[in-house]
Amino acid sequence: MTFRPVAVLLALVPSLALAGPRVVTTTEGLAALVREVSAGRASVESLSRGSQDPHYVDANPMLAVKLRNADLLVDVGLDLEIGWLPPLVNQSRNGAIQPGGAHRLTAASAVQVLDVPTGPVDRSRGDLHPAGNPHFLTDPRRALQVATAIAAKLGELDPGGAAAYQGALGAFRTKLQTDMTRWQAALAPVKGRKIFSQHRTLTYFLDWSGIVSAGEIEPRPGVPAPPAYLAELVQRAQREQVKAIVVENYYDTKSAEVVARHAGAKVVRVPGDVGGEPGVKTYEQWIQELVERVAGALR
Repeated sequence: MTFRPVAVLLALVPSLALAGPRVVTTTEGLAALVREVSAGRASVESLSRGSQDPHYVDANPMLAVKLRNADLLVDVGLDLEIGWLPPLVNQSRNGAIQPGGAHRLTAASAVQVLDVPTGPVDRSRGDLHPAGNPHFLTDPRRALQVATAIAAKLGELDPGGAAAYQGALGAFRTKLQTDMTRWQAALAPVKGRKIFSQHRTLTYFLDWSGIVSAGEIEPRPGVPAPPAYLAELVQRAQREQVKAIVVENYYDTKSAEVVARHAGAKVVRVPGDVGGEPGVKTYEQWIQELVERVAGALR
């Protein structure tokens, strides 16, 4: 029943004659990296907003329209978009962006993945990602690896712009490495200190920053915390001197606030992605906010 209105919408959208590739990404973070390395040659749109939980995006027909004329689809992978992206790709009738196709880039293929579960993965373990944690853009080192892969893919699709893409990548690399030196200096006084997070969204940020996870407010990924578990977290926070609970702004903070109130900790709200808050328009601005807010709460 959903195919017919999608088909009508697709028929109304003309193919655009652009100088460079038309890129669609699944997240604003990926779109920000495309902008950094595209040297102004490519257009880019994100299927989700930075203020949305990327696990849950409404697969409305207009998103299939965006995909219809895409020259390149960049997705995160690791099943982050499994609940909404496959039907949109099918409805778009764009065969070039099917998984494994030459016009599809899965960003996870460019990085070393953490939190790969061992043993059987079933619903008893919550919404666990069987192939590993997909939130790798919180680590600038991995973001640079993804940007490198994007620049290479754009060069494949647009050979005339390959040198421009590599030049833009070089400029981004220099800028980001300078930022990382500054961020590491800001984080140095709080390395080794412990936090709680709402979900396992900060695994890669912690791996890069040297801050330590003492656990998550969710007992299992995507599973609400019962009172007994929250009481256990309060005891753990007091025992391990957890002073900050970091929660992305698309999550509810009620459970985190209960733990913080009883444990003497702070709830730290952070943007979940580029575009997650006004003024967070670039990748560097997003990481800057994470560094400032988390380090500030731990000092």
